[in-house]
Formats: sequence, C-alpha cells, structure tokens
Amino acid sequence: MTLTEELAQLAAVGALGVLRPEARLADIAAEYGEPEDLGPVSQRRRWPRRFGVGSVELLVCECRTLRSLTLSLASDEVTLPGPGHGQLRRFGSHVTESALVSAMHRMCCHGKSKEYDFGQRDLETAPAEHVRVCFAFVDRETYDGPPLEEWILAKAGFWTLGHGECSGPGAGDGAGRG
Repeated sequence: MTLTEELAQLAAVGALGVLRPEARLADIAAEYGEPEDLGPVSQRRRWPRRFGVGSVELLVCECRTLRSLTLSLASDEVTLPGPGHGQLRRFGSHVTESALVSAMHRMCCHGKSKEYDFGQRDLETAPAEHVRVCFAFVDRETYDGPPLEEWILAKAGFWTLGHGECSGPGAGDGAGRG
C-alpha cells in the first residue's frame, strides 16, 4: 500500500492499522512494540502523555486510550508502524492534495476544505461521530519559498471529541497526576 492509500484509508475510517481512536496503549504495544515515551503534555501532570511509533506521534489519555494521532511529513521520509511487531514501513513524504483527494474518492470518501490566508489549506473528514481527521496542505516548501504548482501535505492526523471524565488507571484518585 502506498502512503497516499494509507492516508486515504485514514480519512475514510479514522485509523492507521490498530492506531485508531480509543485504542488501548497495551494493544498498540502488543501489535507494534513498545512505543517511545515522549513525555507528558504538561509539566504539572503525568497524563496525558505523548508517545512515538515511527513518524507518528500519539496522545494517550490517563485511561491509557489513544485520543489523537499526528503524522508530520516535514522530512523527506516518513515511517509507519507495522505490519508486524517492531517493524516500520518507509515512504517518501511527498503527497499532493490532488493525489490524496483522488485516492479518497476511490474509497467513496469526501471531505470539507478550508483555505487560510497564510498559505495553508485543511481537508477534514468525520469518519465517526466523535472522530475528526484533518490533512494540512501548504502551498510552498519553505516559508519564504515560491508558491508550488500543487498543494503538498505537511501534516495529517485525527483527534477525538467528547471524551468526558476519564475513568482509567489512576483517574480520580490522584495517581498519574503530578
């Protein structure tokens, strides 16, 4: 599968393999190997925490479930986990908006686009009621570079809505805090 096809699948179903909203950290580790602990989001609390698997950054809640995923395409190569334990798949990071939209249409997936004055265009899908997938495209390779003929993907990911009160390990008893 190409990176463009993987991203079209992300747009359509809101997941990259087992990296899906609400996935348990233990299940991610069992499938792909122990993710790299990148530390807490806040200096005041241990959770939520960021983890890394290849080029993918995961945000995991105190209840040890996946809340969001970010894939940066800023380097020349990106790596995605899988298919097996400890394996990484390597892809060139160049993905154009037209190629991704075409791949999404083949999967019967359509999104809403919003363009900003500062040279960014976002494409968003809602594959489930509480899941949003967003692709951020830019019109130049560097901030002061010339505009490109096609928009290129800079970042992709998903986030979840409406998590509510956390009921996982340490929730409500002070454990996992501080």
